[in-house]
Amino acid sequence: MYYRCWDDSVGRARQDKRAGTQSHSSLLIGMILVDAGFILELLLRAYSEGLRAENDLIFAKSGTIHDLKRDLMLLENQLPFFLLKKMYKRALKCNPHYPSFLHLTCHFFSHYYNQSISIDEVLSPNNPRSSEYRSNLEDPKHFTDLIRTFSATILHYSEAAAVWKMEHSERKYTLHEFDIIPKAGGREEFDENNGELKIPPLKVDDSTESFYGNLMVWEQCYYPNDTFICDYIFLIGYLIKSAEDVSILVRKRILINQLGSPIEIVAMFNRLCKYINVGTENRYSSLFMKLNAYNAVPHHSWIAILKLEYFSTPWRGVATIAAIILLVLTMIQTICALISL
Repeated sequence: MYYRCWDDSVGRARQDKRAGTQSHSSLLIGMILVDAGFILELLLRAYSEGLRAENDLIFAKSGTIHDLKRDLMLLENQLPFFLLKKMYKRALKCNPHYPSFLHLTCHFFSHYYNQSISIDEVLSPNNPRSSEYRSNLEDPKHFTDLIRTFSATILHYSEAAAVWKMEHSERKYTLHEFDIIPKAGGREEFDENNGELKIPPLKVDDSTESFYGNLMVWEQCYYPNDTFICDYIFLIGYLIKSAEDVSILVRKRILINQLGSPIEIVAMFNRLCKYINVGTENRYSSLFMKLNAYNAVPHHSWIAILKLEYFSTPWRGVATIAAIILLVLTMIQTICALISL
C-alpha cells in the first residue's frame, strides 16, 4: 500500500537527504580528528622542547600558548577524553620514551592548578597516595572535568574538616573583624583558642576568574551534590570583603597577587560568588560556624578594632604607644598639680 505511493522524485529526495546527512557526519568526524591531532601534537611539543621546530610559532611568544591553554580548558571546546587517550596510545603504541596521556595532560595544564604540590609528585609511583589520586583521575569526561577533579582531589587530601549542617548566616565578616591570624597551611582549619586560620595558598592572576568560573559551571551542572570548587571559592569570597583583607592575605603569603589592584581581586570574587547557591551542606560549614562563634565573643572584636585602627602598621603602633605615654604623663602631671594645691 505505502510502496504504491512511492515515486522516483520522492525516492531521489530521500536518497539525497541521506547522502547529505552522511556528508555532514563525515565532515564532523573529519573536524574532530583534525582538532584531536592538533591537540595531541600541541601537548607533546609543550612537554618536550626537542619536538619543537627551531622557530616554533606557538611557543615563540608566551602569550600564544597561554591563550591556547585557556581555550582548551573552556567547557564549550571539549573533546571526549577517552577519544584523545585512544588516539594517543594508537599513535605512539605505548612508546616508553613518552609519558602517559594523563601525565602529559596534567603537565600541560599545570599552570591552572594553583597548588604548591607538583604534578610529578602527585603522579609519582613513590607517592603513597598516588594510587588514590589516579583512581579519581583516570577516566575524566574531558579536560575541564580532569582539571576540576585534579584540583578537588588535592584539596580533598589536604583538608580534613568535617562537614556540619548549619543555617547560613547572611551576615558577612571580614578578616580584621575576626581578629584572625592568617597562616598558610595544608588545609583550611580555625583554632578558636588563638584565632589562627590556616588556608592553602592561592595564586590570583588574569586567568583565575575564567578558570574557576569555568570549573564552577561544569561542577554545578554535573556534580550538583559535590560542589567542591564552588565551596572553596565561597570560602575565599566569604573572607575577602575589602582591599584591606586582600592586603592581609598577601602579607601573610596566602594570596599570591599577580592580578594587580586588591580592589580588582575583591570584585572578582564577588562576581564568582554571585551565582553560588549556598546550602546547608557546604563543605566548610563547620569552619564558618567556628568563625561566627569566635566573632560573637565581644573582646575579640575589641581587640580586632584596636589592632586595625591603632596597630595596623609599625609606625601607627609607635605613634599609638607614644600617644598613650604622653596621655599618662599628662594625667600624672595634672594629679600632682591638684595634690600640690
